[in-house]
Amino acid sequence: MEKDVLDWFANRSDLRVYHCGMEKCRPCHAYGPSQRDHFLIHFVRSGRGVFRNVDRTYELAAGQAFLICPGRLAFYQADRDDPWDYVWIGFSGTRAEGLLLLAGLSAEEPVFGAPDDAGAAGTPLRACFEAMAASIPMKAGRETHQLGLLYLMLAARMESGEGLRSAGDPSDRKDRYIRQATDFLGMNYSHRVSIADLARHLGLDRSYLGALFRARTGLSPQQYLLRLRMEKAAALVVESDLAISAIARSVGYEDPLLFSRMFHKVKGQSPVGFRRVARGEAPPPQPPRTEGTT
Repeated sequence: MEKDVLDWFANRSDLRVYHCGMEKCRPCHAYGPSQRDHFLIHFVRSGRGVFRNVDRTYELAAGQAFLICPGRLAFYQADRDDPWDYVWIGFSGTRAEGLLLLAGLSAEEPVFGAPDDAGAAGTPLRACFEAMAASIPMKAGRETHQLGLLYLMLAARMESGEGLRSAGDPSDRKDRYIRQATDFLGMNYSHRVSIADLARHLGLDRSYLGALFRARTGLSPQQYLLRLRMEKAAALVVESDLAISAIARSVGYEDPLLFSRMFHKVKGQSPVGFRRVARGEAPPPQPPRTEGTT
């Protein structure tokens, strides 16, 4: 049963690599306009090209990278005289968008890195993507290795302040606190996490965090955590055949009865009833009613 839980969550992970590759493009080689169903980053190893995202066009050179977001039309084309050679990595996950935002990357800010001279090898961004390219022939550990490199690249931007400078006014820390809070809850909802744990993680007073969270989201941290857990639970109820007790443990409840009460409070039905309705199953037959005798 625990293996079933792990298998189910493997396809809904915080961050998951879909594919990674590299290509030395022909002159004017183009892709799109098209949409993707996952995030995709290209790093230009050498050469030049253009990237068009919605209504903006960017000219890119070696040392720069560009982000394509799910559901957004994108087009990119190699230069005629100096076509680019790039490495790409495709990924998704429940925390992908939040991590990208903390790193200062979004559909509105999709280009990062700085053009280098003659393919300089010293930038951390280049080192990360060169390591991704080198990992492509790997077998069993390839995706895990590439995932680690992706985390390191995003963390380097956050640590250097690139994310904060790209995301807006660095003096406005409140929105960043909320993003960090929701990221923390999104990663830890399956554990016995408390709001005190969240406050300690952010280094904030609990009362201040509660007031800030409510002002920004309209919910208290406790309400947000409850809704998050019930949304995750509802997906498990409908999409898996796990027992209700296993689902309860998967979203942080050791007591299945308490979990069922909370589920009914948020969803208006018991977990079993919610599963039947979502799957179009008939309710169980009721025992016949017997008339009283006089």
